[in-house]
Amino acid sequence: MTREQEIKQLKSDLFTADEWDKRKASSSRLFEIGGQENIDYLIGLLDQENSLVRNVVAMTFMDNKFNDALEPLLISINKAEYVNSRGSLVYALNALDCSQKLRELFDILFAATKNWEVQSGILTVLEEQEFEFSVDDLQYIKQKWDGLKSNWNQLNGVDKNNLRKYEIDEDLVQNFVDGYMAYLEKS
Repeated sequence: MTREQEIKQLKSDLFTADEWDKRKASSSRLFEIGGQENIDYLIGLLDQENSLVRNVVAMTFMDNKFNDALEPLLISINKAEYVNSRGSLVYALNALDCSQKLRELFDILFAATKNWEVQSGILTVLEEQEFEFSVDDLQYIKQKWDGLKSNWNQLNGVDKNNLRKYEIDEDLVQNFVDGYMAYLEKS
């Protein structure tokens, strides 16, 4: 099989393989073969309607710590039509350098109403990575949170008196916001 035939087969398998592992292997192999055309093709698949294809590609980028996929991932995460199928895309951010994206991460968190998977994924990135940010970024986050926090538990179906282990309540989000707002006091 020629390289061109292999690439054609891998692209086909991304859409037709019955098993996740075969789709993932196809995506990984395309990434491994490399070349701008293949990388651009994979990045383009982050905008694919099929969430399985998007997820497989996101995991390939995560496995390879391919930071050039950060912006396209963020665009896909924020697409209204993907709002119910973006958990894996958010998870992929864990391995990418999000140090310049504090404001964007909080925007995703604040907009992830009733989506524990996305909320948890963003909080993990916020907890595990280090960020560069401006006073304007922090004031933006604070203002946005201040406008949302009194309704957070209600919007997310959180009963403060009956808090389930996995739920992300107002207090938890407030702790994350406060952690960053401490930098305002230092400046």
